Amino acid sequence: MKRGQHFLFACIILILSFSLSSFGKGGKKEFAGYKKSADNTYFLQHKKGTGIIPVDTGGAVFVKMQFKTPADSVFLDINKATNSPTYPIRIDKPLFKGDFLDFLLKLHVGDSVSFFVSMDSLKKYYPKDFHFEPKYEALKYLGFAVKVDSIYSKVKVATFQAAAEKEMELQQAEQKKKQEEQQKLMAIMKPIYDSAKLKEPMLKENDFMLLSDYIKTKWKGAKNPDNDGIFYLELAAGVGEALKSGTVVNVRYTGKYLDGTTFDSNNLFPQQPLMPFKLDDDRMIQGFNACVSKMKIGTKSIFILPPRMGYSDGLTRIFEVELVSANTN
Repeated sequence: MKRGQHFLFACIILILSFSLSSFGKGGKKEFAGYKKSADNTYFLQHKKGTGIIPVDTGGAVFVKMQFKTPADSVFLDINKATNSPTYPIRIDKPLFKGDFLDFLLKLHVGDSVSFFVSMDSLKKYYPKDFHFEPKYEALKYLGFAVKVDSIYSKVKVATFQAAAEKEMELQQAEQKKKQEEQQKLMAIMKPIYDSAKLKEPMLKENDFMLLSDYIKTKWKGAKNPDNDGIFYLELAAGVGEALKSGTVVNVRYTGKYLDGTTFDSNNLFPQQPLMPFKLDDDRMIQGFNACVSKMKIGTKSIFILPPRMGYSDGLTRIFEVELVSANTN
C-alpha cells in the first residue's frame, strides 16, 4: 500500500461540532495520567489484551479508533465515519521517531491504548492524511484511542494481496473475453440488421399479402389466430410447472420477417448468451411475453405476432423460441 493510504478519511474536511473550551483555561489538564516517553510522545494503556504476537512491518491491524484532543476529548470516531466495524491499517515502516506506527507495532490483540503524536510531524510525513476542521488543525498533538480487534501477519497480508491480484487478473481476463465476444457478435449481427432494415419498406407495403401467403403455404398450425391476432404452434413439449407472472426466464430465439429474412437472433453461434427477462415486464414485447408465458422449460415454439402485439411498426414478425431455463422459486 502506498504512503498516504492508511486512512480512508484522507483529504476530507471534517465538519464537526465541538467546543474548544475544554482545553482552554479551566478545562481538563492535558495528558492527565499519561506517561511521557523519550521521544516526547504520551502513552496510556487502558487494557492489556490476550494476544502475544504483535504485528510485523508489512502486516495489518484491525482496530476501533478515535481521535482525541490533548484534553482527552474525542472529536472523531473513525469506525463510524468510515462505516467499518473494524478499521484496517496497513503497517509500513515508521517515518519518524514517535510515529503512530511505532505504537501500533507494539500492540497485541485485545490491547486498548491511547497515545498522542505531534501534529506537526504527522502533517510533515503524512501530508495527505490528517486534515480536519480548522480548529482541530491547530492542535499541537493528535490523540489516538485504539483497541486492537485482530492482527494479520506480513505473510497473511501478502497472501490476501496475491489472492486479490489474482482475482483482479481473472476479472480482467473475463471482461476481455466478454468484450471480444461482443465484438464478434456485432460483426455478425450488423450485416443482418442492415440487410433487414433495407427490406422493411417493401415488407410493410405487402405485409397483409405476405402473411396470407405464409399461412397458406408454410404454417403448419391452426389457420386462425387467437383473439390477439397471434398464431402459436408448439414444436417440442417442455416439462415442469406452468410459468407464473414475475418468473425470470432465459430463452434462445430467432426473429424473422414473413419473407424469411432474419432481423434478430441470439442463436447464431454457441457463445451467444441467453436472453433473460421477467414475465409480464412492461418493457418486453407484449406478444412475445404472452407466448413465452404458455411455455415450460424445454418447450420450443414458433409464433407469429401482428404489428400491434409486436413492434407496432406495421410489420408482422415470426419468432422461433426455446425456453431454456426459468427461476420458478
